[in-house]
Amino acid sequence: MKQDDALEMFVRFNSGGKALKKSEITMSILEVYWPNSKTEFGKLLVGPYEQFDNEFIIRTALMIYGDVIKSNITNRIASDLKNNWKEFKENLNNLVELFKEMRISLDRFSTCWNILLPILYSMYYNKNYKENKKGIFTYLVRAILFIYFRSGTTGKLHQMKSNINENNYEITIDMLDQMTEFKVTDGKIDDILNSEKDSRVVDEALYYMSYKWLNPNISYAIDHLHPYVSFDRKPLGVDSELWRIWRSNRNRLPNLHLMNGLANILKSDTPLDVYVNSMTSSQKEEFYEQALIPEEASLDIREYGDFYDKRKKILSDILHDLLNGNCF
Repeated sequence: MKQDDALEMFVRFNSGGKALKKSEITMSILEVYWPNSKTEFGKLLVGPYEQFDNEFIIRTALMIYGDVIKSNITNRIASDLKNNWKEFKENLNNLVELFKEMRISLDRFSTCWNILLPILYSMYYNKNYKENKKGIFTYLVRAILFIYFRSGTTGKLHQMKSNINENNYEITIDMLDQMTEFKVTDGKIDDILNSEKDSRVVDEALYYMSYKWLNPNISYAIDHLHPYVSFDRKPLGVDSELWRIWRSNRNRLPNLHLMNGLANILKSDTPLDVYVNSMTSSQKEEFYEQALIPEEASLDIREYGDFYDKRKKILSDILHDLLNGNCF
């Protein structure tokens, strides 16, 4: 009997019992071929991988040794994983070190680890992967901000695997530029800039625009530069139609930045110009640099349109650099 048929039969017989995920069934099959697998997985899922799960390891093994579309653990794949376990673990440890060098927090991917699989595949078969960190970083940023794995995950993993194979097991910017989903366009950058607070794209965009100065020991929050409540009442002298447009933009990326969680509480709904004027010269300099404030723009809410457009241009230029690996 084929494995998929056996799984289907098991699910039908077990329908009155405890519901099992396919990954749990796959893990049980793997344990038949490698009885000690769950114990070994537990030893690996610690430290930087503490928030990851068994499915991450299984899917990585399928990416490296098998077929990510069929998603079946066979005796051959189980044997390859078991016999190459030391090299497999070393590859995951190398990923930890690579992310440290790139100053990216690996635990951000504990619930979206599919993005990591093409990198792990490339690293496993190309020991000179460090020579192409720029390509890996660029893939990571594009995959996240273009939401590459929004749907059709297994098909896209298969596509990435094929392209990496044809590219001597490397992930390069040239390879990405030849893939429609990864091609950088002004329209895609506009989509990012028009994303609103509480969306994952905004969270990730602000992280990568700020990753070089973020302190891993500090908790950050996404904050409005011009407070949300500042748009509740139109200031005197501001055109009503302009004010309607400004209000519609208050929750978009050009009016958002990452801020120390405690400082965010203290700032609260303080108008931006009042907040900046309360700073010392050194605090103001740091704030302008980290929050990417346009030097020549007024911080008065009555000049919000000019502030928004100028900061949007700054963010657009940074996104262009990030997506083309120029910030690496």
